[in-house]
Amino acid sequence: MRIIVFGAGVQGTVFAVRLSLAGHEVRLVARGSRANELRGSGAVIEDIRSGRQWRAELPMSEGLNPDYTADLCLVTVRREQLEKVLPNFAATPIPRFVFLVNHAIGPEFLYEALGRKRVVSAFPGFAGGIEDHVVRFVEIAEQATTVEASAPDIVALFRAAAIRVQPIKDMDAWLRRHAVFITAISGALCAASCDARTLARDRNAVNTFILAVREGWRALDRGQIGPAPIALRAIFEWSPLFFATAYWSRLLKSRGEDYFARHIRHAVSEMQALGIEVLSSIGNAPAPNLRYLYSALSMIAERGR
Repeated sequence: MRIIVFGAGVQGTVFAVRLSLAGHEVRLVARGSRANELRGSGAVIEDIRSGRQWRAELPMSEGLNPDYTADLCLVTVRREQLEKVLPNFAATPIPRFVFLVNHAIGPEFLYEALGRKRVVSAFPGFAGGIEDHVVRFVEIAEQATTVEASAPDIVALFRAAAIRVQPIKDMDAWLRRHAVFITAISGALCAASCDARTLARDRNAVNTFILAVREGWRALDRGQIGPAPIALRAIFEWSPLFFATAYWSRLLKSRGEDYFARHIRHAVSEMQALGIEVLSSIGNAPAPNLRYLYSALSMIAERGR
C-alpha cells in the first residue's frame, strides 16, 4: 500500500517506520529542522523500555503536492495546525485520511472539508519525545491506538504492523472524553512546572485533576455524549477519591514523564487549543476545577509565545 504520513513528530515517525517495516511504501511529510534531521539521519525510533531501535530510509517532502497519489494519508499534526492543512488535503486525489489528532468538537468540520467517506478518526497509543534525532517512544499499556470500528481495514493495517489497536464504536465520544482528560492533566502538570513527579507528590493537586475530569465528563453526560471506556470510568467516576488519587499518584510517579510531561512541555499551544474546545463544549456547566487547570495551562502557553 502507498501511504503518506503527514507530520513527522513522535507519532508520525513511529507509524511511518512501523508501516514501512511491514512492507508498505511510505512517504513522510516534514518541514524545517525536523526535515533536515530526517534527511541526515533517516527515520529512527527507539523503544524506551527495551532500548531496541528501528531505522527506515523513507522518501520525504516538505509539503503535500496536489498531484501526489497514495492509497492512504495518516495525519499526525497538532490540533492548532489542522484547519490550515485541510485545504491541501482536499486538493489531492488521496481517497482516505486517518486523523490521529486531538480534537473535541466532533468530526463534522473534517467531513465538510473532505467528505465523510475520506475521513477516519483515530488516536495513537504512543508517547515520547525526540532526542538527538531519535524518536524515543513508549507504547501506552493502558491505551492502545484507537480506530473507529467502521474502518476495519485500518484496524487490520495497523495490527499487521505490530501496532496494538482497539476498535471504538463511538470515536467522537471517545475523543471528547479524552480531550477533557488531556486538558485536565496538562493543566495540572503546568501548575507543577511540567514535572510529573512533583505533581505525583502533591495529593491536593492530583485531587484537583481528578475532580476536573469528573466535572467535564458530567457536563458531557448532560449533553448526551457517549460514555468513557469502562476502565477510565471505573477509576475516575466509580472509585472513591482517595483510591483514584493513589492510583494516579503512582502512575504519574512511574510513567508520567513518558506518558504526558515530555509531550506537554513541547506542545503547550496544542493543549491550550484543545482546552478552548473543551470549555466551549461544556458551556456554562459548573466546572471550577477544570477551568482552574485550563487557566494554569493557558498561562504557560501565553508565556511561551
